[in-house]
Amino acid sequence: MITRTSESASRIIALLNSESAAGGDALLDPERFRAFCSALEIDQAELKVDETLLAIMRDLRAAVSACLKEPSPKSLQALENISAKAQLVLRVDDEGMPMLSSASIGSASIPALFVLAIAASAGDGGWSRIRVCDAPECSKAFFDTTRSRTRRWCSMSTCGNRAKVSEHRQRQGERKVQKKGS
Repeated sequence: MITRTSESASRIIALLNSESAAGGDALLDPERFRAFCSALEIDQAELKVDETLLAIMRDLRAAVSACLKEPSPKSLQALENISAKAQLVLRVDDEGMPMLSSASIGSASIPALFVLAIAASAGDGGWSRIRVCDAPECSKAFFDTTRSRTRRWCSMSTCGNRAKVSEHRQRQGERKVQKKGS
């Protein structure tokens, strides 16, 4: 049983939750995006944030979310299109270890970091444990650490509790209708 979120899965979850970040959507303006990158310890030395980068990141977030909620050929193609822009290449380090890295430099390499995180999380089993909350009013992503991989809500104390109370009330209402019809 996986009991903790891998670094790659954490990065993907942060991207998915960036829309509801404190202070507003982290992918809307350069300052918020810089704060988002800082929180994820992404090197900002050559970070030039422009609308093109923010649009790519918003598209990536939407594609990842769609792939997790309901994988379809369309959502998978969107993710593939964005990953093609990441310009990933296979490099060999000084010790002879092959690794994927981005051929892009500066800000253009930021989307590649997230594409690499997706690949890494698929390899370490994290991708299949990233979920989006089932509550209709919530879209928060979380990491499912349950053995059965059946967790449905980001938090049992909020979204899960609301859903269970709502289901209970619905059953109570159905029972009242059945009693009246008898």
